Amino acid sequence: MPVLRSGPLAAWANAHLAGRVGIDQVVDAVTGRDAAHRVESLPDGGATLLDLLTAWRRDGGPVRCALPVAGDVRGLAGPATYRSAALVAGEAVATAALGAVPDVVDYAPSSNPSAVTWQVFALEPAPADHLSVADAQYELTGAIRESASALAAAQVAQPLPGDDALHAARRAGERVNLPPGFPQRAVTLLAQAERIAAIVDLALVDPLGGAVDRIGIGDRDAALRPLATAARRARMAAYNATAGLP
Repeated sequence: MPVLRSGPLAAWANAHLAGRVGIDQVVDAVTGRDAAHRVESLPDGGATLLDLLTAWRRDGGPVRCALPVAGDVRGLAGPATYRSAALVAGEAVATAALGAVPDVVDYAPSSNPSAVTWQVFALEPAPADHLSVADAQYELTGAIRESASALAAAQVAQPLPGDDALHAARRAGERVNLPPGFPQRAVTLLAQAERIAAIVDLALVDPLGGAVDRIGIGDRDAALRPLATAARRARMAAYNATAGLP
C-alpha cells in the first residue's frame, strides 16, 4: 500500500498551527526517510516544506487532507488542474487558499530515499467536506460486517496469499505518523483503517481470491470495494480529526 504524505502533513501542520509542535518537528516528521521535500509554484517563490508551512500559517489554516478516487472527489476544491493532479496522486492537502499535491518518485528496491515534490495550487473557496471520527468509525464497522457477509455468501472468503505479505498488512496500523497529543479515538481509527486498507489492497492483488468464475470474481470485488471506500474515508477522517481545533 502506498505511503501517504498528505495525511501526516495535515495532522502535523495542524498541531503546529495550534502551537503544540515546532515547525522543524513537522518537517522532520513528514519527511521521514524521504529525501528533503521540494515545493513548486508557491506564490512567494518558496521551494521548501518549511516555506509551504509558513504560507499555510499566513492563511490561518486549518489544513485538511483529501484522498480522492475516480467517482469520489469529496474534500477537493477547484480549480480543475488541482482536482486532476490530486486524482492522479490519490491524495492532496490544503487550506482554504492553497492546496498541495505530492509527486512521489520511489526508487525501491534501491536504498535511495524517495523524492517528493509538492505542487502548489491557488484554490477557489469551497465548503470543507467534514467527516467526524465517530461517523467514519461507524461506516467502517458496518462495511467490515457487510463485506464479510457478502464474501461468505459468495463463497469466496478464502485465505489471502502470502504469509509474509499478510503479516505486514496486519501490522500496517503500527506505522501511523501522528503528532503527540493526537486524539486517541482518531489514533485508534487510523490504525484500524490502515490495517483494513492494506489487507484489501493485498486481497485485490489476487485476481481470483477463491472465485472460480467471472460471476464469483465480480461478487468478490463488489464485496471488497465498499470496504476499501470506508477504509479510505476513515483514514481521511482520522488525519483531519484536529483540523480547526484550538
